[in-house]
Amino acid sequence: MLGGMAMAQSRADGQQQPSGHTDTITVMTLNLHAGHDASLQQIGLFIKQHNPDFVALQEVDQNTHRANCRHQNGRDFITELAHYSGMQGLFGPTIKFSGGHYGIGLLTRHQFVDVHNIKLPHPNPRMEQRGLLQGSFVLPDGDTIVMACTHLEAFDSLSRVAQAQYILQHFDNMPHPAILAGDFNAPPHDPAIQQLLTQWTDCTPADQPTFSTSKPSEKIDYILTRPAPSRPAGTATSSWRIVESHVIPTILSDHFAVVATLLLTHP
Repeated sequence: MLGGMAMAQSRADGQQQPSGHTDTITVMTLNLHAGHDASLQQIGLFIKQHNPDFVALQEVDQNTHRANCRHQNGRDFITELAHYSGMQGLFGPTIKFSGGHYGIGLLTRHQFVDVHNIKLPHPNPRMEQRGLLQGSFVLPDGDTIVMACTHLEAFDSLSRVAQAQYILQHFDNMPHPAILAGDFNAPPHDPAIQQLLTQWTDCTPADQPTFSTSKPSEKIDYILTRPAPSRPAGTATSSWRIVESHVIPTILSDHFAVVATLLLTHP
């Protein structure tokens, strides 16, 4: 799945991938619904079955005690999911909740250089604090990329737009190619998504809903990419290409999982 590729490979659209220095990675995003619908072992083994390089996770609990989800009480979601999936786990708490913490997380198969848990703008104090969990990772060929997970505001569009604006500014001078995945709580026509797509590319199917699993009707989960900033005039920079992407129907959550296989190409 990873490493340099010297031979051209077929893309999902029938075109040919360029030969040369490339890295291919598979990214998954999944909202866990705070563990209401499945055990952590079931979710972890589901992730392992699909063998992603990175997983962006939302609604992640750490040592909480939910009255309506007692089978998950006192559990460290990221630690257990890392164990069952065979990956490394990173947790980004956003709020204190029910005796523990609640937030977002990343699973990875690759070495991380640094990790930052960033609080997003919170203009409406009645709404939940949201976050951005971001890490720099080194791929086997030596490329450094930024992988980030987020979970944008669901119930206040002005807050969601403010969060999208912050993300745009935050990544504006990022020196490495980046991937942003998560539950954005907004369909493609939403102003927050439209703002993000001025600088990011949506790598997920346009016509497949991701929510809810009982009555699929909305696409609100995304995997986005952006290249590294342009180099001086006359020089090329790395870029992402979509090898394939799909939505995975599952009853492990109230969201479907979304997966994209991405090719990072270099001049």
